[in-house]
Amino acid sequence: MLDQNAATPLYEQLKLAIKKGIQDREYLPGTRLPSEGELERLYGVSRITVRRAVKELCEEEILARKQGKGTFVLSSPHISYNRLDRTIGGFHDSLAKDGKEATVDILEKAIIRVSESYARDLQIDAEDDVIFLKRLMYGDHMPVMIDTAYIPVKRFPGIYDKLVGNVALFHLMESEYGVKLERYYKVLKVQKATREMSDLLNCRVGDPMFDLFKITYNEEGIPQNISISILNGENTYYVISNEEGDQVNQSGLSWKV
Repeated sequence: MLDQNAATPLYEQLKLAIKKGIQDREYLPGTRLPSEGELERLYGVSRITVRRAVKELCEEEILARKQGKGTFVLSSPHISYNRLDRTIGGFHDSLAKDGKEATVDILEKAIIRVSESYARDLQIDAEDDVIFLKRLMYGDHMPVMIDTAYIPVKRFPGIYDKLVGNVALFHLMESEYGVKLERYYKVLKVQKATREMSDLLNCRVGDPMFDLFKITYNEEGIPQNISISILNGENTYYVISNEEGDQVNQSGLSWKV
């Protein structure tokens, strides 16, 4: 049931509830949503509230009506994030610029030793401690990316305990450690979705996935972290341009969830 006394309108609460149902795989992509009457009873709201929520979710291309068949969850709902990775700013900043809400779930966090190649990339000794941080990133409550980061402990003392909740990693580096991120090095490849990727990103095992490896550097050219981001390749495109000021074709990833 929704909160009848909350400041948030009931149709907005219902939209969030349906999005959460999709996120939690209660409503699977490609399947029929419960009827208007069923949604009324399930969430304790009026038919008008149901119709407005469903109408707006259809406009956002999260749902789609099929004449005579009902309302269905789109296999690839189309909420675009056109600024992903075009600047040094992190995930939260990128989505905020497009008016989207960014949230994260921390899946794993540990202090580890990395491989010799990663140690070279980070310009640290192989024996140095590194924070392993694996997160599931959401845009407007929909899972869009699995991000794994490697952060040298000696460059960010005490950061392990700060990496909690809906943490914005780059903002934390800049605000609490005075790091000015200046540039990055990226490698993009494609792989097939594993069972874990399928479960987390609501796709099928074997679907094409973008795998983006990135090293981010400060203004002195010292690497600050390594990240590996996994996105559903079916709903993602990569734009390349040699025009630094080109607002349309500037290099960057965009995705639809």
